[in-house]
Order: sequence, then structure tokens, then C-alpha cells
Amino acid sequence: MKKNGALIILLFFSINLFAQSNLLEKTISVDFRNITMYDALIQIEKKAGLYFSYDNQFIKNQKRLSFSAQNRTVREILDLILDNNYHYIINNNKIVIRKKEQQYIVIHGRFLDNTDQKPIEYVTVYEPELKIGTMSNDQGNFSIKIPLTCQIRLQVRRVSYYDTLITIDTKSTTPLQIGLTPKISHEEPVTVRTIERHWLAKTVIGTRQKFNSLNLKNYFYKRKFQFGFWPGFGTKNALKGQQENFISFNLLGGYTAQVDAVEIGGLFNIVQKHAHAVQIGGMFNTVGGKVTGLQIAGLYNYAGNNVKGLQIGGLINMNRADNKGVQIGGIYNHNQNFKGLQIGGLTNSSREINKGVQISGMLNTASTIGKGLQLAGVVNNVEAINGAQISGLINISKKTNGFQLGMINISDSLNGVSLGPINYSRNGKHALSVSVQENNQLNLSYKSGSHAIYNIVQTGVINTVSSGKYYIFGYGLGTEWQSGKKVTMAMELVSLFYSGPKKFNTDYSNICLQPLVLVQLKKDIQLFAGPRLQYQLPVYQHSNEFYNGFQKSSILLKQGANTTLNLGFNVGVNIF
Repeated sequence: MKKNGALIILLFFSINLFAQSNLLEKTISVDFRNITMYDALIQIEKKAGLYFSYDNQFIKNQKRLSFSAQNRTVREILDLILDNNYHYIINNNKIVIRKKEQQYIVIHGRFLDNTDQKPIEYVTVYEPELKIGTMSNDQGNFSIKIPLTCQIRLQVRRVSYYDTLITIDTKSTTPLQIGLTPKISHEEPVTVRTIERHWLAKTVIGTRQKFNSLNLKNYFYKRKFQFGFWPGFGTKNALKGQQENFISFNLLGGYTAQVDAVEIGGLFNIVQKHAHAVQIGGMFNTVGGKVTGLQIAGLYNYAGNNVKGLQIGGLINMNRADNKGVQIGGIYNHNQNFKGLQIGGLTNSSREINKGVQISGMLNTASTIGKGLQLAGVVNNVEAINGAQISGLINISKKTNGFQLGMINISDSLNGVSLGPINYSRNGKHALSVSVQENNQLNLSYKSGSHAIYNIVQTGVINTVSSGKYYIFGYGLGTEWQSGKKVTMAMELVSLFYSGPKKFNTDYSNICLQPLVLVQLKKDIQLFAGPRLQYQLPVYQHSNEFYNGFQKSSILLKQGANTTLNLGFNVGVNIF
């Protein structure tokens, strides 16, 4: 009786186990028409009379399916809709779906030169689809861990050697001996990328990473996000520097292929190709290609190609190509061609500016300015400008088509206006003028600028019977035009201040308007004469006797409370 009971219990469990194992072998038919993964699994549950349990972190419930199957087992249908990446555990009437654990294979090998059988270091070996790679050491040895698939093909690259493709036998554990053939007869010159030549890259990027970038010069792959600590630190994947990241965060510094959205580095960012959108470095940003968007560095920004957007460097911005946008540097900005606004605490330098503005505390330099403005605290220097130069001290231009304002303006060829005490242009006006007025006032003037508008710096002396000796200083503007072969007409407006010899004051000042007729006697000598309309400015109230000394022999046209308008004359000579 006991034996029969045991047999019954054993039979019961056997039947139950068989029934459970048959859950996956149940045959059903399904027809999914653009439904979610969640709804598809619900339909399978209802038709097969079972339940599923799974982690929706791995199975995307909102993935949409269109799938039809007739008289297929539950296992077959699950494998098809889940891409055969899961295994199943049966528990009573429930099927638990779990992701298969990835199996790996570790491949060992050594690279040798086919000509002398010497080991080759710095060889990059990688699986291009899986984005996994490594490099050989100084003995030519390498080791790489690859997910186990049906077929593994490794790409081998090394500068000055031919590329090699290796198919791996996953059943073999024997270390590989791989011979590489050097490029001897048709060796291509090795061109180091711009970024690898940069001083910052030389400082922080190791030899292995530099060789790896050279080996993989045409291989890049995309990643949505990457987090790094320091270039090459904490990763065995030799392909890390070939990533094109959407978002990149580097705790101290990073070295990557490209950034498409945001990159932030605690100290520095180094990018082989381009940086788009936003790049922020605590100290340095170094980009081998283009920069588009916003680039901010505490000390230094560098771009090997065009920059378009806003670039802010605490000390220096250095660009090897064109810049369109705004560039702000605490000390120095440098570009090849520039269009926009360039602000430097001390210095700005560009080869060519077209529709741009340079503003610096000390010095602006450029080869040519198509349409633009240079504004400097001390010096502006340009080969040719179509625009304006404004400085606190000196403006220098070989060819000026526009406007210069400064204490000293120098231009070989001037087509425009130069304003300032000292001006020189080879095709302009520059003359030393000595003249005398009806009131015995003796004047010495330096006239410089263009013929259209020239500057007048004037000094002189006058002895008055009633007020004594006064020294004169003033500034004015003039214009002249040719009236005949040897006759030139001019109009000058000069503001003069008078001060006594013992104590500086400007108790008397006036404005003079004087039309002149100039006659060319010799190449370097002109005689001139003309009337002089003098308006006395109301500076300080004195007696009429005080003012009469300055108005001797002139004709009074109008008398005011402390102003007068007089007519006199001016005669003199210009010496070139």
C-alpha cells in the first residue's frame, strides 16, 4: 500500500513537471498589428493560459510590433519578438523572462614585423562593430576581451604598416602570432593631427593615445554620453579617444573625437575634430577643428579651424582659421579672418577683418580691414583699412579709406579724414606755416592730414601795449581745393587760447575763421593771404582796454557785453 502511495505521488509530480515544461511548447497563433510589446505579451498570456514576469528595464514595453505567426510554440514566438536575447524560467503557471548573460572570450597575441620578426609596439587592434579595442605593449603583446559571437573579426592598424583583418577561431585558446608588413616602397608621410601638435595635447596626452589617434585617423563612432576623469585614465578601451559624444563630462580633463551638444571639463577639454553647442573648460579648451556655439575657458581657448559663435577666454583666444561672432579675451585674441566683435584686454590680432570691430586696451593689429572699426587705448596698426581707426595715441595704416582719430595718425595712402595733432600721409597735406596778423600776432603752425580735411596745431606770441606778452596755443581744421595750376583756395577754422608768461591762464580766447588764397612759388614754398574773422569768447570779464590790445588794427563788426566780432587779415608762408 505504501509503495502504491509513493508511486502515485511520484506520478503526480512528474505530470506537474511535464505540464510546466510544456508551457513554452504550447502552440498558438498570433497576429500583432502595430501594437506595443506590453499588449503583445498580454495576448500571448491569454492565448496560452500563462503569465509572464520580467524587468521592464530590459524589455521595452512601448516598443511597437507588427508580427504574425500560425501554430508556433510560445518559445518560438518569444524568441522572435525578443530577438533571442533572453532565457525563460518556468515557475508553476508563470514564465520568468530574464536577459541572457553575455559570454566573453579573451584573445591573446603578439605582433611581429614580417621583415625582421621584431615585436611591434603601439599596434591598435579592435572590433569595429562592438567599439572595443586595445594596443600592443613594447613587446608587441596584446590582450582583448570580446563578447562571444558566432564570428569575431579584429581590425589591426599601425602607422607605417598595412592594415590587417583577422578572423578569430573562438574554440582555440592558442595565443596568436600576427605578422605585419611595413609600407616600404610606397610609404605615406605621417601627418600628425593639428591637435596632437598643440602644446597642451603634448603635455597631457600620452604616447599610446597619440599613436592610437594616428592609427585610427579615419575611424570614429558616436556615443550619447561619456564621463571621464583624465585622458586614458580608468579605461582599457583604446577607442575612447575616437568617440563623438553628444554630452561629455570630464572631472579633470578629457580627450575625445568630437562633441555635438555639451562638454564640461574641470580643467581642460581636448577635441580632435569639432565642438558644437557648448564647451566649458575650467582652464583650457583645445579643439582641432571647428567650434560652433559657446566656448568658455578660464584661461585659454584654441581652435584649429573656423569659430562661429561666442568665445570667451580668461586670458587668450587663439584661432587658426576664421571667426564669425564675438570673441572676448582677458589679454589677447588671435584669428586669421574675423567677422564680428573682438574684445581684448590688451591685444587683438587678425589677418583680415570684414564687417568687424576690434576693441583693445592697448593694441589692435590686422593685415586688412574690409569694413570695420579699430578702437585701441594706445595703438592701431593695419596694412589697409576701409573703415575707422580710433586710438588714444597712434593709428598706423599703409592704405586708409575712411577715418582716423588719434594723437598721431600715419598713413602711406589716405582717402578720407585723419583727425589729431600729428598726421602724415604720403599723398596728403603736411606743411610748416609761418604767418603774421594785423595785430602783430606771430603764428607758427603745423598742418597735416588730407587735402579734404587737415589738422592745424598752432602756437605763437603777441605783444600788447595794454596787457603785455601772451603766448598762444590752439587747434583747428582746414580744407583746401585746387583753383588753378599754381593757385589753391583754403578755408580754416582755428580755436586759440592766450596765456601770460608767468602764470598759466586762458583769460582770453577766440575762434578764427580764415579763408586763404595760396600761390605756389616753388615746389616746397607757398605764399598765402586772406581775411580773418575773429570772435572773442566770453571767458573772463576784463576792461575794454585789456581786450583792445588783442584787437589792434582790426575792424569791429559787433560789440557784446564781453564778446566782440572783428575783421582782420593773415599773411604767411607754407614750407613743406
